[in-house]
Amino acid sequence: MTLKTFLHFLENKAKQGSPIRIYDKKKHFLAMAKFTSINYDGSAYIKIVFDDKSYMLVMINDQELYYSDSFHLDTDIPDGDIGGKELTYNGKMYRIANANDYQYILHFYFGKIEDIEGEVTFSDYFPKKGPKDFLSLGWSARTGLRADMNPYPLDISGVSFSA
Repeated sequence: MTLKTFLHFLENKAKQGSPIRIYDKKKHFLAMAKFTSINYDGSAYIKIVFDDKSYMLVMINDQELYYSDSFHLDTDIPDGDIGGKELTYNGKMYRIANANDYQYILHFYFGKIEDIEGEVTFSDYFPKKGPKDFLSLGWSARTGLRADMNPYPLDISGVSFSA
């Protein structure tokens, strides 16, 4: 499958409960929305939360997929450190890539807003070296709670629709 085929499925056929396999782990769609942010200059991305609370991030313009087994993390990074130039998480050094941004929904496909986030104030960090995971740290506008994420790259070959 290509990323273009996957995007077509997401935008035209995916629905709550649809089955998907990620590296042979069966999951079902729980919620999905398309987002952008103030600093992304109109570029869109799709967030999908699955029934086991794992999630996928589809960066449409960059044609990249990211995945994590946990939608939100407890990073223990102090609030005052968010937006700073560098920080360390799990022994890995990260450098700021996008400071003090604001995410908002362009299109809500299905699920409950409580399951997918919504508006978030955040800062993104990329590793100084190593694999291109990223660290996104911020706060939900709806709840005021932290909305930290640390997804890693996912190759489209690891995604299938077989039940």
